[in-house]
Amino acid sequence: MIGDGLPLVDMAVVADLRESVGDDDEFVRELVETYVAEGEGHLEALAAAAADGDAAAAVRPSHTLKSSSASVGAMRLSEICRAIEAATREGRTDGLSDDVATARETWAATIEAFRGEGLAA
Repeated sequence: MIGDGLPLVDMAVVADLRESVGDDDEFVRELVETYVAEGEGHLEALAAAAADGDAAAAVRPSHTLKSSSASVGAMRLSEICRAIEAATREGRTDGLSDDVATARETWAATIEAFRGEGLAA
């Protein structure tokens, strides 16, 4: 499966993020909370695109979720979204519904991992 070898949350990325904001743990939590709040909308847009078989409509939410996931250390989800973005940029929708389902499952596991680290409510 896409991204299986990657961590749900790469704590080295989180540590770098924390360092970049002057070790402000509250700010890091706020960033993760914003990521969580906005991520669901991107997943919904991906699901709608998959349901419609609309590759073009999947490009932006997959790109945004890929980038935002990487910035907070959600590396497995980032890789899944990278693969979705690459396929849909080429106009491919075969397997898109399955990939979006994998992204949703990974999203849920990622949120739990963030909660386990005290980074999400």
